[in-house]
Amino acid sequence: MASGNATGQLVKAKLDFHDTELKNEAGLEFQFNPTEMTLSKSILPVPQKTASANAPDQQHVTGGPATLKLGTVWFDTFESGSSVYLKYISTLERMAHVDEDLHRPPHMVFMWGANFGAKVDQTPTYVWQLADFSVTYTMFLPDATPVRASCTLTLQEVPQKPGKRSSPDTAHVRLLQRGETLQGLAADEYDDPAQWRRIAEANDIDDPLRVTPGRRLLIPPILK
Repeated sequence: MASGNATGQLVKAKLDFHDTELKNEAGLEFQFNPTEMTLSKSILPVPQKTASANAPDQQHVTGGPATLKLGTVWFDTFESGSSVYLKYISTLERMAHVDEDLHRPPHMVFMWGANFGAKVDQTPTYVWQLADFSVTYTMFLPDATPVRASCTLTLQEVPQKPGKRSSPDTAHVRLLQRGETLQGLAADEYDDPAQWRRIAEANDIDDPLRVTPGRRLLIPPILK
C-alpha cells in the first residue's frame, strides 16, 4: 500500500453522526493513510449589468456545496474472523440510506488527525452527507464470510443555516447596483428589510422607488 503521509503510519479516521438524534450511535472508525485527498468547492457569482463597463460586476449570491473525495479506505477483519460487512460496511449503508425519523440521510463529521475535523460537540468546519461509495470485497473465509474490503468514499457538504447577522457597528458606504433596493440593502446589512427607512433618512431619500443605480448610500449603524 502506498504511503500518503510523511511517516507512512496509519492514523485512525472517523465518520461520526452529527445529528442530535443519532449522536449515541457508533460511527465508522478506520485506519487511514491516503495518497491524496481532493476537496473541491464551486463559487457561483451572478453577473450584474453595469453601464460603461468592460465587464459586469459580480455579485455573490451563493456557493456550491464542497465535495471531499477520500480515496481508497481499507477494512480488514481477517484476524478476528468476523464479517467485514457486519462490522464496517453495514454502517456505510446506514449512512447512505434515508433515516425514518429524519426523513433524509444522516449528517456526519469527518475526523482525521489535527486538521480534518472537530469533536462532535464542537462546531465542525464542514458537515457532510455520504454522496457516493463503492465497495470491493477482496478476501473471504472458506464459509464465504467476507473479511477484507476496499472502499472509495465521496462526501458532500450539507449547507448550514447562517446565524443571524449583527448590524454594522460603524457607518460605511455602499454603491447601489442595478436591481438592488433599499429593502434589499436593509435585509443584507441589518437582517431586517423593514430597516430601509433608516437608510433612506440617512441619505435624504423621499421616494425609495426612485433611487438610481450607481448612487453611493451611507449605511448607518444601529446604535445600542
